[in-house]
Order: sequence, then C-alpha cells, then structure tokens
Amino acid sequence: MMSTEAATMTAPRRFRDVRVLHVVRNQLLTPRMRRITLGGDELAGYSDGPNIKILVPPPGVTEPEWPMAGEGGKPIWPSPDKCPSLRTYSLRRYDPVSRQIDIDFVMHEHGVASRWAAGARAGDLLGVGVPAGLTVADAKWYLLAGDHTALPAIARIMETLPPTARGRAFIEVPDASDELPIDCRADIELTWLHRNGVDPGQSTLIQDAVMGMDWPAPADCFVWIGCESATVRRLRAHARKQRGFGARQVLAIGYWRRGMTEPAYADAFRNDRDDEYFAMLHEHQGGHHDHPDGDDHHH
Repeated sequence: MMSTEAATMTAPRRFRDVRVLHVVRNQLLTPRMRRITLGGDELAGYSDGPNIKILVPPPGVTEPEWPMAGEGGKPIWPSPDKCPSLRTYSLRRYDPVSRQIDIDFVMHEHGVASRWAAGARAGDLLGVGVPAGLTVADAKWYLLAGDHTALPAIARIMETLPPTARGRAFIEVPDASDELPIDCRADIELTWLHRNGVDPGQSTLIQDAVMGMDWPAPADCFVWIGCESATVRRLRAHARKQRGFGARQVLAIGYWRRGMTEPAYADAFRNDRDDEYFAMLHEHQGGHHDHPDGDDHHH
C-alpha cells in the first residue's frame, strides 16, 4: 500500500502554481468598479507584482476544476463545461500577514470576469496565478496615463512612489462618480478625464492630454501608459519619436482592443509581453477557446 507521503508526491499538481482562493469581501467602490478581496491558506509563500492571471469558473459552477500539471510541463485542462476562463488583472494589494489580496474589477456590461465579480459572494472560489509582469523603473519624474481599466494599476504605482518623485498622471473614467481617492506621497499632479457618455476607446482625452502637456527632458524620467491598443501605439510613438525617450524609459501596455476578447487580443498583438503568461494563455486557447462575449479587458 502506498504511503501518504508517496501518494502526495505522485498526486498531480496544479499547473504553473495556480492558487485557489475564496472571496472574503465584495465591495462596490464606485458605480462601475468593485473590489474583490480574496484570501486563503494557499497565499502562504505568495509573491508581489503588478499583474496576475485569474481563472474564472464558468457561470453556475460551484465546485470549479483547475488546470493540472501534465507530462512535459503541459497543462491538463478540465472539460469545457468546467474549464475556467483566463484573464489578466492588476494586483491591487497583497497582505502577506492576513494572507489576502485585492483585485479591482471594472463593471462592463459584458465580460467573463466582470460578470463573475458582480455576483461573487463570500466563500466563492477563484483561481489565481503568481504575480508577474513589468512596472515602472526608478526615476525622478513620471508620466502615468491610462483609462478606467488602468486605474487600479496607476493607483498602486502612485501609492508606492517615494515622496521625492514628481510627475503627472492622467486617468480617464466615465464620469466624476468613478474617481477614487489615491494615497500618494509623491508630488504627482493628477488630472481626471471624464468621457461623459463617449464610448470607451472612442475618446481622445488621454491622447490630447498627454500630447498637449509640457514635457520634461527625458533624463531621469519614466513613462507608463495603459489603455486601448490604438491609443497606446500613438502615445508610445509620441514619447519615443517626438519626445526622445529611450526604450527602457517607456512601458506602454495595450490593455484591450475594441471588439476583441483578451485571448484573441493576446494572440494577435501580444499585448502583455510577458512570455510566461503568454505561454499559459496560448496553452489554454489550444484546448478551450473562450466565446467572444464582447470587450474583456486586462486590468
């Protein structure tokens, strides 16, 4: 008879260190943003970082199944009716003492993750990957610009900058009711941009604000941009070509593209540029494609 220790060693493990957490709180921050606090013993030994993959159970599945590690490092995905959807979100907060994390969800009318967040109750389960991705480099002056989907990331960056940092921040939100307080010690001038009825991705507010501001000389500066793909490309080119910023001074991330789900966008444009995450996303797509259900964004 196999010993307990031997059985543990041979039991299949979850793919890429996926952790299964439970909902602790579901808090409505603004009319269009919810904060889900997740906790659980599986956060022991967790790390910190800008982005995480979340694995969203299908609607109505109360006992989700998760990808397991197969031979050769390949995932074994659950059957389609149990298979979770993979999405990218900003890790808003990690508390290793309480073993809790916060993830902020923009409430879209469509979208796998926002639908889940809208109905998440205490005790519901969610799979999360380990944090990864890039964030701002050390600098004296920062430009931070993004739309509603990038608000959690920009807020976290602002809250972690040293008091000596200076710069500008532009955040586009639907209207004034979607503004959130940000506890920033640095000297960052924050400007809220209100779409006021203009559809996401159709406004030029971010582009106009960034291109129209007074830019410093590039030395000791860093630019972070996160919004719809077309705007990101224009602003990246402006910072690099017109303003003379080097490649390592600009992190411009296409968070989403109008009319495309995250898996389709990642496949076409490699928006996240994180090889580990791309491998996981493509492996997921290989066996179980998500249904196109409208814009589903990286947050």
